[in-house]
Amino acid sequence: MRIARVVRTAKVSGPCYTRLIAGAVLFSLISTVFSSAVNAASINYGNIGPVPPGVSFLQVTESSGTDPVPLFGPPQPFSVGLDFDPLAFTATSSGPGAPDITDGQLNFTIMGLSNPGGSIGIGLVNLFEAGDYTLAGGGGPPTAVLAGAIMRATVTEINGAPVTPFNLVPVNASFGDSLPGPVIVAPWSLGLSLDIASQLGGLGYGPDSVATKVEIVIDNTLVASSEPNSSSFIAKKEFRISIMPDPSGNIPEPTTIVLGSMLIGFVGLTARRRSS
Repeated sequence: MRIARVVRTAKVSGPCYTRLIAGAVLFSLISTVFSSAVNAASINYGNIGPVPPGVSFLQVTESSGTDPVPLFGPPQPFSVGLDFDPLAFTATSSGPGAPDITDGQLNFTIMGLSNPGGSIGIGLVNLFEAGDYTLAGGGGPPTAVLAGAIMRATVTEINGAPVTPFNLVPVNASFGDSLPGPVIVAPWSLGLSLDIASQLGGLGYGPDSVATKVEIVIDNTLVASSEPNSSSFIAKKEFRISIMPDPSGNIPEPTTIVLGSMLIGFVGLTARRRSS
């Protein structure tokens, strides 16, 4: 894994006003592209899971309002989450002209489990992404790269029972860098977390109430801009979604699961020896 910067708000080199302008430009571009991505071509990767300890990802779909898909590529499940390996999620700009904007959107539903012994709820949804970028030439702050992510969530089920869908407060993060300076070749990264359990508590739900079905929308944008005699390039190469189950859902700790599996194996082995 590359060592890179993790930021919550736009961060670019240069004076303070440059950072403010870059941040405003980034989120203006994200908002514009987000509205156009709704009717874009898409790829549906179907349902994935359940992955331990029992979380499923339903109708995982990517789309783009700017570029051909796939951008994220097929997801691979792990415990607990999805791992993407983007191959073509890039933005590049050389010389004067309009910025190059690459936008990708992910839609999926996270579903836990609900049974008489307790529900497996969705407590925290984490996003991590990383890549590299290059800035070159004799330009200034307008020669820049930007990356941003916005995560939105809609809860549709509590403790296994459908509820009137309601939206949670979205979260966002961004990264940015720009000239002047020598040729810059560096890694970048950003991360964000949407705390579903805390937001449910803030809405008046008790500690035994867990979200067991949540619709997620992630809008993900790269931007590259440049001046005469300069160039910029940024690529996304890692993208992961991970879930932290809600501990109020009576979920066994990982150690308990491992010990339980070992005990079952030991009992089975003993039974076979006695029968032989």
